[in-house]
Amino acid sequence: MRYRFTCEYNGAAFSGWQEQPNEKTVQSELETAFSVALRQKIHIIGAGRTDTGVHARGQVAHFDFEGEEFTPKTLENSVNALSDKNVCIRNLEPCPSDFHARYSAKERYYQYTICTQPIVLGAELVWQCHYKLNTDLMEEEAKIFLGEHDFNAFSIPRNDGKSTMCTISECKLVAGTWHIRGNRFLHRQVRSMIGLLFDVGRGRFEPGAATRIFNGEFIGERTWAPAQGLTLVDVIFDRIP
Repeated sequence: MRYRFTCEYNGAAFSGWQEQPNEKTVQSELETAFSVALRQKIHIIGAGRTDTGVHARGQVAHFDFEGEEFTPKTLENSVNALSDKNVCIRNLEPCPSDFHARYSAKERYYQYTICTQPIVLGAELVWQCHYKLNTDLMEEEAKIFLGEHDFNAFSIPRNDGKSTMCTISECKLVAGTWHIRGNRFLHRQVRSMIGLLFDVGRGRFEPGAATRIFNGEFIGERTWAPAQGLTLVDVIFDRIP
């Protein structure tokens, strides 16, 4: 039987989503909790493999279980009690056997928040910087990202032979937070995109830098936006299983 759930976590407490040897990750934390609660080794697959320090409010994951029937809400409560306080699950429910948290997803929705004023509450969820940013230039530059492009130059290449083409359907700024939607994202792609917008906004690069990068005409170091400002907000599917 296959089950799916939504997951929220503070990325500062983990070395990313994906299980790694000798590292505390969201996947390993939840797999341990589920395995203890169900008394069976459980393997979890998430929709997005967020990097170290990246947060999530709407990560989606699934797992398979063959054993005694359980009440989803009871298991949900048990897993949350057994897990680190920086991660929780909700909306645990059965789903079709062909549902796949990663491959069934049609779109991922991220938010990235840049704060140019000193704050305390919520500071761990934003990028605090002290530059005066030209948001008009940043918003105009962001339009270049829309549509289908090869984002290899906006990522840390994995050289795994997989396509680096991605389609971005939204990249807009609302009250200091960037809203970015796309069918898929490469390793550190969003942080690279935000870093480039930041560089344009502070006047380091001339407008149109994104086009030059896509065309392979750009030479020079660029800013990588720090992980703490990035949150995976939602994963969108064609249908609700």
